[in-house]
Amino acid sequence: MRFLTIFDTVSRWIAGLAALLVFGIAALIISEVIARSVFSASLSFAWEYAAYFYGCAVFLGAAYTMRTGGHVRVALLRGTLNTRGQHIMEIAATAVGAAFSIYLAFAMIQFALRSYSRGSTSPTIEATPLAIPQGVIALGATLLALQMVVRLIRLFAGEPAEDDAIREKYTVE
Repeated sequence: MRFLTIFDTVSRWIAGLAALLVFGIAALIISEVIARSVFSASLSFAWEYAAYFYGCAVFLGAAYTMRTGGHVRVALLRGTLNTRGQHIMEIAATAVGAAFSIYLAFAMIQFALRSYSRGSTSPTIEATPLAIPQGVIALGATLLALQMVVRLIRLFAGEPAEDDAIREKYTVE
């Protein structure tokens, strides 16, 4: 299924953007520390933008994390089931997760659109239009919802739900 491969590529690229945002957080905080200790000045935007970067990075990385099996799961019941039972449980859990993530994506899109239509800005001197970080978070939530649907398709098709090669590459034992 070509769509699944394309979506995996999109998730990987967006996760790369999330990683860049994490580096951006570090750069902002280090710059703030240097500005305060060396120049006795503060970068008024540093903490605000670091918080925006953090929220955006979490949501933008969520779809790729789902694909690579990086989300925390409780496998207590899974170990007591046979292979067929485990598969049915995976489908049920993924369906519930898809429903929740679709609702979350819809709510975040509505939230960002409302901020855009009202012209909402942050209550700081920068007056950042809130629709920008909210829109990026909505994009990440939408990608997570799509990844959940893609995971459900993979489970019904009998394909692996996670990319084990990537998970094994970064697993520490």
